[in-house]
Amino acid sequence: MYQNIPGALAGAVLTIVGLHLIWMAFNYYKGLEEPRKSLARRFLVSAFLFTMGALATTIDSLIEARIWFIMAIFYVASYMILVVSVGFHLKTLQSRQAKPSQSREKVPILPISGAYAFRKPASPKGLAYLSRFSSGLLVVSRTKKELWVKEHQMEPDGFIWLSGVEGENAIGPTKLHVLQGTILRFLKERGKKAVVYFEGIEYLTIYNDFSTVAKFLFLIKDHVISNNSVLILYLPPGILDKAQESILLKEFKEKREEELIREVSQKMVVALTEGGNHAGSKGAEGESGASEEEAEKA
Repeated sequence: MYQNIPGALAGAVLTIVGLHLIWMAFNYYKGLEEPRKSLARRFLVSAFLFTMGALATTIDSLIEARIWFIMAIFYVASYMILVVSVGFHLKTLQSRQAKPSQSREKVPILPISGAYAFRKPASPKGLAYLSRFSSGLLVVSRTKKELWVKEHQMEPDGFIWLSGVEGENAIGPTKLHVLQGTILRFLKERGKKAVVYFEGIEYLTIYNDFSTVAKFLFLIKDHVISNNSVLILYLPPGILDKAQESILLKEFKEKREEELIREVSQKMVVALTEGGNHAGSKGAEGESGASEEEAEKA
């Protein structure tokens, strides 16, 4: 019987390496978000094909039948997927790195910060408007991301699905420390002038006592304000008793969406107009006129 012991040992070692790569890729896949999750997924496929090629190497060394072409297919496919994935990921990172700098040059900075309570859910237009002038929008919702995006016709910069079911972007209602860490990490990554839209407080109060949820929200609020950002809490009427509702509304200023948008718009106009007047005082009439025109558009 034909046996190539060195080849079989080499194939066995490569198989062990491949299984280790699969384990690493699977762990990366579970703990990452897009676009990194997409790269981890492709890495997982590449590692699987590499392992299949290693198994084929072992089998080819132990039997007389020649199956080198199977090895070649697996190895080449694994290599091509890995190379294409890295190239695609680098291109995505490059485009994402270029977009923020362009937006900072063209789009004014969000002129407000604070914590607000909406009695009605935020509209897609309102969130899109705030997102346009912010450094990023993070949405915390009971609705799964795909359904939320379809309903609002917009893609937030960050998304957290409040759910006890394991899934992409999902965080369980009892894991307030994980939820807190994810929100704070978003604020740190995005810098100042971010927007956090939070809905699903009634879901949290089912699994946690109210005082725990309130402390969690107050801590998030403090971090948002210190970050010079905006936190919007959707607080539907009737989901809490009057005393609990009163406690939250002492920390979150009740405001209608149209009032908040109007406040943002007015401050944007004032800021841009003052910038135009300042330029005009130096004799730069053309720059002043441009600023006033930009203010009118805002």
